[in-house]
Amino acid sequence: MLVGGIVGWGEGQDDLFNPHSPRNRDDCLEPFRVLRSVALARGIELHTLDVLTLKGLRPDFTLYLESVPLIPIKDCKNFLIRFETELTVPINGDSEYLKQFDGIYTWDQVLLNSKGLPPKFPICYPNTPPTGYKVNEVVSTGFSQRNFFCTLIASNRHANLPDVRELYSERVKAIRWFETHAPNDFVLFGNGWLVPQKRLGSIGRLRYRLEKVLPFLFGKPVFPSYRGPAKTKFEVLSHTRFSICFENAKDIRGYITEKLFDCLFAGCVPIYWGEPHIESLIPKNCFIDFRLFLQKPDPYAALNQFLHQMTEAEFLAYQDAGKQFLASPAFMPYSSQAFAEAILGPIQS
Repeated sequence: MLVGGIVGWGEGQDDLFNPHSPRNRDDCLEPFRVLRSVALARGIELHTLDVLTLKGLRPDFTLYLESVPLIPIKDCKNFLIRFETELTVPINGDSEYLKQFDGIYTWDQVLLNSKGLPPKFPICYPNTPPTGYKVNEVVSTGFSQRNFFCTLIASNRHANLPDVRELYSERVKAIRWFETHAPNDFVLFGNGWLVPQKRLGSIGRLRYRLEKVLPFLFGKPVFPSYRGPAKTKFEVLSHTRFSICFENAKDIRGYITEKLFDCLFAGCVPIYWGEPHIESLIPKNCFIDFRLFLQKPDPYAALNQFLHQMTEAEFLAYQDAGKQFLASPAFMPYSSQAFAEAILGPIQS
């Protein structure tokens, strides 16, 4: 039996495989449980590295979950699972770091086709259907049960590298536009919005501190639309017509995270910006492409007008298109099962 160790993403102690872990919000750890189950069926024992050490087992291979220094282990192959862009995890763009591994799993089309690095293996960002989702059904069809007109669910963060492709700041522009011009149309959920926009660099941190002063002195919320963390994204989105789903960065081939899929599972229509060729991967009748509004004098005003002019029949067509996509073979590459098979294939080859 092969033995594999997972390195990174926190506490160890096989917590990645625990459905009751506090970190398992929206069942985000399901892909690792599926990975472990599929591995066991193929004769591979998989634990976090600390558990293997306690058991006195030496791994035949390790899977690193981003930005963790390599731990040399004799006769052990080391693989990197690269989920995030270098804008969020800068070391993911460091060729010297990448060259330490025997193989790299990534969605990044540029990296997959690059030379001078270890072998690369394609994966998609895995997406977990929530408990309330059922294949070939749409939760809360139409307008009647959707009390929120438009929402945004994200954490208040910033890119860790200066780059014109980052979209963290664009999310804040969207929030501020709706709070100023259409406050009754918009609600904000997520972590960290009791304080101003997080910013990069020493000047950014200074500006952040200064922006904290006035709301504190006058007792006003920094973001009036903020409703706190979402209990679950599915619960919020199943009561929302539209959601602003901007990736952390735009114009990076292959970079599609859970944001768009969270909406489709809940029958909410996503307003998307990120992957430059998204329409070739996800049917364009499933989502609203925000880039269509960028040439307008006021993109968010044009967007809001478009949303308000949408009929219920048109909204139902978006919902039906999302339902059909999720039930089709086109969704399978984004499933936990496909993720597990993509990881294990090169290890067993």
